[in-house]
Amino acid sequence: MGTLNITEIKKSEAEQLNNFDISLKIDGCLIYYKDKKLFSPRCERSERFKHILNILNDNNFPNCMGEVFVDKPNSCVFDVSRKENWDKCKFYIFDLLNNSCPFSQRKEILMEKIKQLNNNFIVPMKRFNSFKEGWDFVVANNSEGLVLRNENNWLKCKLLKEEKIEIVAHEVGKVKGTFILKDGNRVSGTSEQFVIQYLDIKNKGKIPMMEVEFPFRTKEGKMFQPRCRKVYVQQVGDNVKAINLVQSAKKG
Repeated sequence: MGTLNITEIKKSEAEQLNNFDISLKIDGCLIYYKDKKLFSPRCERSERFKHILNILNDNNFPNCMGEVFVDKPNSCVFDVSRKENWDKCKFYIFDLLNNSCPFSQRKEILMEKIKQLNNNFIVPMKRFNSFKEGWDFVVANNSEGLVLRNENNWLKCKLLKEEKIEIVAHEVGKVKGTFILKDGNRVSGTSEQFVIQYLDIKNKGKIPMMEVEFPFRTKEGKMFQPRCRKVYVQQVGDNVKAINLVQSAKKG
């Protein structure tokens, strides 16, 4: 059992799609329930989430997979890793492991099984009638994003924050290396072209900037899973924005 074969797409792409099941994406830890045990993609987690395991075993629940999460405002995957939260975690089930029947049928089976359980620790998927309805909910609640699925495709669309920050250094790696931002965050070079653009800007004596996207900042002010979108020359006003971001990160 490994990670999911799910493709990330942009909001503009998702808005063009039709005939997809649309559900809320939970920011938690991927967990498989198989043969009366719980597993993450790396190891067994039966003991860590034994309250969830007992519920599934006692009700002879079919093998399935979902996200274990902490149900509180602005919760993220880091909350799941804290020992004091383990017995508070809930299981957001999104599919059966037995895929011998179509997804649409598996969805109905899951909905009925979870309804029969009637247990607050086993959470049904939150679905929406349209992408707009789902995206409005995500924005209003600062949720992670949406999952779009049909019989042939499994897609996710995340709510990402964008910032423009000065690049103060570049650590050379085997190919792309790592950019160091003015607020202390580290971002992978992503592509060789970004590295070439950065070096060209520095050689011309100008200030390199990065447009970076990420889901959220941690309590320490670090970007979670940052991704470089663009490297460019500093424009008027960028320096002020960068300074404000550094100060805001330090206060947080």
